[in-house]
Amino acid sequence: MGQVGLQMTDVDLAAVPQSLRQDHARFLRDYRSALVTFGPIHHSNGAPAGYAYQTDFPGTNPVSLHEFLQSDPFCKAGLYRSSVVSGWRVALPHRQATMPPRPQFAGFFFHGTGKPNITERRNALSQSHRDHLGPRDNTNCLSRGGLTDRGGQVWLGSAMVYEFPDRDALDEFFMDEPFRRNELYERIDIYNWQRGTMAE
Repeated sequence: MGQVGLQMTDVDLAAVPQSLRQDHARFLRDYRSALVTFGPIHHSNGAPAGYAYQTDFPGTNPVSLHEFLQSDPFCKAGLYRSSVVSGWRVALPHRQATMPPRPQFAGFFFHGTGKPNITERRNALSQSHRDHLGPRDNTNCLSRGGLTDRGGQVWLGSAMVYEFPDRDALDEFFMDEPFRRNELYERIDIYNWQRGTMAE
C-alpha cells in the first residue's frame, strides 16, 4: 500500500538556497521510514519538472499524502505550481535508501495513466506484465507498482523507477511490456530522475 506524489515546478531545485536544501534534507530524514523512492525529476530536454515521491504510508487513499506534501519545505517556499497524487500499490520490498548506488546508470521515473474502465483488461494481463518486469527487479528497478483509487480496487496506471545506461535502453525494455503493447495507458510520462539525498 502507499501513495505517489509528483510536485511539479519549473524551478531548478538544485539552485535554491543551501539553507532551503538543508531543510528539505531534514524533512526527508524525518519521513525516511515511509519513503520508497524520492528525487528530482526533469523533462527529457533537461528542464526542471519537479520532485517525485513514492511512499508506503498506510492505505492507498491519496488524501493521506497531502499532509506530507504540505510539510515539504520546497512546498512551503512556494516552489511547486501543482501536485499529482495517486494511491499506489508497492510491488517490491526495495527502498531507495538501502539500494546500492548505480553510478553507471541514469534514472527514470515512469508514470503511466491508465485508460478509463481498463481494470479488468489489466487484471488479465497482470501475470505477463510481472513476468516481463521481474527479471530486472534486482538489477535495474528501484520501485514499481500500480496506481489505484482510494479503495485499492480500480487500476489507474503505473508508477515505476528504473535505472538504465540511457533512455534508449529503457525504451527498449518497455517496448514489449504487455500493458504498453496492449495500449492500456492513455498517457505515459517518462522523466529523467535523480536519487534524492538526505545529506545536508
